[in-house]
Amino acid sequence: MPDRAARTAQLAALALGAALLVAPWFGHFDDTDAQLYQVVARKMAERGGWLDPAYLDHLYPHFREHLPFGFWPFAAADLLGGQPLARAVAAAFSLATLALVAFLARRMLGAWPAIAATLVLALTETFFRYGGATRLDPLLVLLANVAAAPILLGPAGAASWLLAGLAAAGAVLVKGPFGILPLVAACCARAVFDRSPKTLLAGALTATLALAPAVAFVALAPGWWETYGRNQLLASAVGARTDGATQPWFPLVALAGRFWPGLPLLVAGVVVAVRTRSREARMLCLFAAVQIALLCIPSRKVWNHLLIAWPALALVSGCAVLPLTAWLSRHARAAAATCAALALAALLCAPAIGRLVDGAPCVGAREFAGLLDELHPGDPILVVSSPTSWRMLASLAAERRLEPDPRDALAPAVSSAPRLALTTDPVAPAAGWREIGRARGWVLLRNQAR
Repeated sequence: MPDRAARTAQLAALALGAALLVAPWFGHFDDTDAQLYQVVARKMAERGGWLDPAYLDHLYPHFREHLPFGFWPFAAADLLGGQPLARAVAAAFSLATLALVAFLARRMLGAWPAIAATLVLALTETFFRYGGATRLDPLLVLLANVAAAPILLGPAGAASWLLAGLAAAGAVLVKGPFGILPLVAACCARAVFDRSPKTLLAGALTATLALAPAVAFVALAPGWWETYGRNQLLASAVGARTDGATQPWFPLVALAGRFWPGLPLLVAGVVVAVRTRSREARMLCLFAAVQIALLCIPSRKVWNHLLIAWPALALVSGCAVLPLTAWLSRHARAAAATCAALALAALLCAPAIGRLVDGAPCVGAREFAGLLDELHPGDPILVVSSPTSWRMLASLAAERRLEPDPRDALAPAVSSAPRLALTTDPVAPAAGWREIGRARGWVLLRNQAR
């Protein structure tokens, strides 16, 4: 009976995770990266530019912020069923990550720590809020942690190293060197606890080979080294890019601020791992610690880079339940019923949760919605702001399929200019433009020369 109840509780934890992953779909999700990548995937599907992605016709017509391969699943889904299917694909990747965490924790720690680890990751807002969006993170996190799994479960044979290498290579093709972080961390942890230098050597060789396909593409495909290799990867590594944080301790600050509500369990899991001297628990602690340490190395740091370590931190959080395993087994039916009730509550409350985490819709979807209806997909619209409002550009391009054109200043209206312009308030006067709407720091203008 305890085993059956534990399986029920585990399924309920996964169901809760699925409900939370789709909750943001019920709100109005203004996420610049997700909306930008949504447009890139849509253009890829429309034009067939599988190796030459584009953003807008006049802005990044050759998009090189990321390698093209991570957009392929979304572009394929867009071809088959449109944007809703693309988001469903992202949610499926994140749900698979939850299942992977459950599997690893069950094998290494036991049934009830696995349930706790699943719940911690499922309930973490930064996981479920972005896990069902058209970002590169859901597929990256899944593939990178699949690469680490056979090493953590070890001892690794030829088949395990092959699986690890293929998954890591896929992760690198999605988002560059971040794809090998969990593999490297797992090899370090396994080598320390097995006292095996061979594991380190095999891990180094596997990680190097995993980088090879992406390196070959960047080196050989026309234009990719100058734009992606030098201006993205190298610039981020040495701090030449001005966006993001530069403090070495930034990943620790981001972890403390974003890994909720699991942070207390994470701390408790570390304490339990040290006190109980559980080999598997301590290995998972080292697995997580190495990833956080590696994320402190690049000069440019962004909070969402930490998402790749969230599964490891959830596994460590599951260690907190180890001293309660016997008690939970004695009360297995009550624990399973609690998990089922939480899953049902998440399912019923998904629309409210989505509206809660997403916030108010942007002006283009609320105050200016009716006025913008006179434009058709593919029409241009000026967006005048300094600095450039990437959020507004992404919103207009993703939600209305427009071609927003960023400008620093508004020029006098001419007949060849776009019909509408959005400017930040206060707006510099320009002849030939008439104000037709004002809301939340934005002014909507109509071109009188048309």
